[in-house]
Amino acid sequence: MTVIATDKTRLSQLIKKEHWSEVAYCRELVTVNDTAGTLEIGQVLGQVTVGGKYKRAVETAVDGSKVAAGVVLAVTTIAGATDTQVLVLKRGPASVSKAGLVLDATYDDATKKGVVYTSLQALGIQVLEAV
Repeated sequence: MTVIATDKTRLSQLIKKEHWSEVAYCRELVTVNDTAGTLEIGQVLGQVTVGGKYKRAVETAVDGSKVAAGVVLAVTTIAGATDTQVLVLKRGPASVSKAGLVLDATYDDATKKGVVYTSLQALGIQVLEAV
């Protein structure tokens, strides 16, 4: 069967409510230094304790980036081991769809995912069951 159309993830599939969006209160450009690849909308990032740069949140990380510290808002290609500016949802008040979040495969059970959701809620980012 021929594929007629494909649709990429849209910001509206992730963000359900964002207060003061007109002044980008909840958003911030952060410096990401991680392995090469593409960060998709909804990718959860963690912040490295030493240096304060961000990278993909991985459950097995021991550098502080295990704790969710932001959510990517624009598809961004990053080159390996180089600093790249990425737009993220860094603080609330905001609400995001749980289905719109992109978690690393190491968050492989409900307990581990729950820790991510709790970390986001501590930032004022409510995680909803919304579609």
